Amino acid sequence: MDEVLGEIGRVLHEELGIGRAPRPEDDLIRDLQLDSVGLLTLVVGLEDRFQIALREEDAAAVRTVSDLAALVLRRREEARPC
Repeated sequence: MDEVLGEIGRVLHEELGIGRAPRPEDDLIRDLQLDSVGLLTLVVGLEDRFQIALREEDAAAVRTVSDLAALVLRRREEARPC
């Protein structure tokens, strides 16, 4: 989880210019003030880093930084070869 949270923080800082470290309870839209472009940038950065695919229907279940991190971890587990 720490690795994913760290990558979320990196993308937010380096690619979106957010100056503070995100907290797990931060709402992506309300607290971090991400718009659709910011959310897309974040998702693409996570997909590239962790070699996963996040689907559009996943968005309904994601509101906070911790929701997004948990989703990335689930998709990464699903993507691992059996």
